[in-house]
Amino acid sequence: MKFMANMKKEKKDNRGFSLVELIIVIAIMAILVGIVGTQVIPYLNRSRESKDLQLLNSYSTAAVSAYSINAEKITIPASNKLTVDVYANAGGTGSEAIIADEVVNLTGYANINALQDKMSSTAGKAVSAVVIEFDFGTGTVTVTGTGAEAIGTVTSYI
Repeated sequence: MKFMANMKKEKKDNRGFSLVELIIVIAIMAILVGIVGTQVIPYLNRSRESKDLQLLNSYSTAAVSAYSINAEKITIPASNKLTVDVYANAGGTGSEAIIADEVVNLTGYANINALQDKMSSTAGKAVSAVVIEFDFGTGTVTVTGTGAEAIGTVTSYI
């Protein structure tokens, strides 16, 4: 009998955590989440912007390839600079249209809306034009995404 009484007594003392203790733990976790969350958000935004710059870099690579593929058809201006607005010049005539059509073909983004869908930052979602500038004097290709906010510029070499 004494043994059973001791067992019952042990069960009564083993109640677990009190409500106050649980509330304190939840409050501490909420504070930690708030601190960590504010520290992580800028990194997420930078990651989105970096992804958008990678997409612009693909346009730079496509522009160099487009020039290489169609070099015999392209007329270099006397200023040694050729500016191509990819989606404004596509489907037209002249050197700009040849490069624009080839860039659209190589990147796989048929229109500006298809590109905007792939962009992940707010500036990337608002991009309205992709402008490629060939500078044959310095041998550089500069790609700029323009819109409400500039998403950046990528430069590569011919």
